[in-house]
Amino acid sequence: MKELRSEFLRNANMGLERYDKAVQYYSQAVALAPEFSFAQANRAVAMYASGDKSGATRQMRALLRRYPDFDDMRAALVASLWSQGLTDNAQTEWLRVGDERYNSVEWLVKDRRWPKPLLQDMRAFLKK
Repeated sequence: MKELRSEFLRNANMGLERYDKAVQYYSQAVALAPEFSFAQANRAVAMYASGDKSGATRQMRALLRRYPDFDDMRAALVASLWSQGLTDNAQTEWLRVGDERYNSVEWLVKDRRWPKPLLQDMRAFLKK
């Protein structure tokens, strides 16, 4: 029950755009289950949304070293690199995203529920 409450708090804080709080809750989840890649991925996304782009980018790269086919992290890394002006790197990483759904901002909003800062940067990349 406690884990269910924690999951609710993590997701609620992301949805309410309280990204710093979401980072705290996702960090707790990572500490409890370091092998759970989605907690790490969601923490990276929350870090990005909170303005810690460099920390988030490091987390994304670390996850991709362990899970090179993790399309959600690779697509998020693309948006991050693009926003930092690393356009060639972003293009190269984009070629490795296998899931076509990441071409759709609508899908990222509705189904993946990426936060606004990450969506904004992905939207800019997709408009290139």
